Amino acid sequence: MRLFLILLATVIALIGSNIQPIKGIDIKASVLDMVIDNAKIYVATDASKVIVLDLDLKQLQEYKVRKIKDFMGTFNDADIYSIDVLNGNILFLAQAEEGYAELFFVQNGKVAKVLDKSLGLYAKAAKFVDMDHAVLTLMSDEVVLYDIKNHTIVKRAKAGEYFYSAMAIDKKRANVAIGDEGGEVIVVDAKTLQRKKLIKDVNKDKILSIDINEGVIAAGSRADKTLAIYYWKENRHKKIQNPDFFIYVVGLSPKNRFVVYGDNEKYNLKVLNMNQMQVVYRLVGHKNIVNVVRFADEKTVFTGSETGEIKKWRLP
Repeated sequence: MRLFLILLATVIALIGSNIQPIKGIDIKASVLDMVIDNAKIYVATDASKVIVLDLDLKQLQEYKVRKIKDFMGTFNDADIYSIDVLNGNILFLAQAEEGYAELFFVQNGKVAKVLDKSLGLYAKAAKFVDMDHAVLTLMSDEVVLYDIKNHTIVKRAKAGEYFYSAMAIDKKRANVAIGDEGGEVIVVDAKTLQRKKLIKDVNKDKILSIDINEGVIAAGSRADKTLAIYYWKENRHKKIQNPDFFIYVVGLSPKNRFVVYGDNEKYNLKVLNMNQMQVVYRLVGHKNIVNVVRFADEKTVFTGSETGEIKKWRLP
């Protein structure tokens, strides 16, 4: 019996112990992006709205944008592609007609459109650089520095060689990490749009999810089923390849101790200790694919799914 318990403990240590969510809600809309700031959770959805929650998942506010007309003349909900928060102000990018995008700025609860579809930008993500500027990523793998106040493009530059796939900005708003359809990971300066780093041949297919934090980038890819951890300032990386399923979501902890990622059709998330490159926990409870993982602190994790489940987890 003693030998059995030792073996069981060893197996649990190797595969990671299961953790159940401590709280969960269903917002009845797909979660497309999420930001945690000042004890609030800002959620971008596919239902023409942004939802603001507290850390107990109680809804505080909701911001809506218009529905959009398709080629048949039918009105449909717009996707809110991305969301960001700076000094209590909200920036979100919404789907518009003909594949274009519109950018909205929320200050003191008032929503203002700061970029209209008439500008003709096929933008897929937008993040604050500072209170006056945003960086936008386009489908063409271009980046745009946009003046929020004056509603003008300051600069436009090519980032990579393939179509855009995923984007994240670091906490200092200095570096933007971009993953593209070819598996390349590109780092650009948020203010100058100058390319700082181009990483090839680690992820070898479409980057499905990317995160950046203090010199570390996590990227998960599709056909090659690779989770890559890039220490991009040090020119080194680590990686895990999953033989069975693509890496569909990643999220770094604030101190780069953990990366949470999804790599299975049961929608369980794995918590990887990045120093040991060992799965230490599994987050079990989602019923559909998880689109977003965000840490509130080193131990508290929030996740949002394709079907509107938002769950809160507490790591031991």
